[in-house]
Amino acid sequence: MKFRYVVILGFLLFVTSCGDSASDGIKTSKDPGYEYMPDMYHSHAYETYSPNPNFSDSMSARLPVKGTIPRGFYPFEYDDDFGDITYSNFNRAGAEMKDERLSTMDDYQKQKYSADGKQLYGMFCAHCHGKNGDGGQADGTIVEYFTNAPSFIDSLAPRIRSGKPMIDMLPGHIYHTIFYGYESMGPHASLVTEEERWKIIYYITELQNKERN
Repeated sequence: MKFRYVVILGFLLFVTSCGDSASDGIKTSKDPGYEYMPDMYHSHAYETYSPNPNFSDSMSARLPVKGTIPRGFYPFEYDDDFGDITYSNFNRAGAEMKDERLSTMDDYQKQKYSADGKQLYGMFCAHCHGKNGDGGQADGTIVEYFTNAPSFIDSLAPRIRSGKPMIDMLPGHIYHTIFYGYESMGPHASLVTEEERWKIIYYITELQNKERN
């Protein structure tokens, strides 16, 4: 008896699912039939570029509220030095910027920070600057076909912007360069987050300290 009820119920469900009636009762040749919780299939929300009668300009895509920033975005107060031969913003960033996270980290956390920085460096920097920060003369894949990238561990040649060799570049200098790029290097602000930039810088400073010692 129970089996018979199951068969009948299954048959009714099958017939219902094959019907040509929408949940609103209007029959159309393209209608999929009855839908379970139709709101899950047909969103009532306005699409990004669809007309919207709630605004005077009928646009659904709205500008951000003035004074707000995207989630996860950190404002950068140091401008690019395009056209500034004194490189004032670059040098101000070098003098003022530091990674505040380091002051609250223990040795284990710094090791993890360095490991993350090494991985990110390998993804975004090593193909030009080399795995060991030596400017790519040995293993930078990009510089096999283009000019050599600067060596982070060079202690001789002063750089135009800072007046110091690369090994003495401060973390803020490197951050500014990652953010805006310089010469053949394009800006990486959209490629790595604020925290990822500092992780890369921490790993670079470890390479520099290793060379000094």
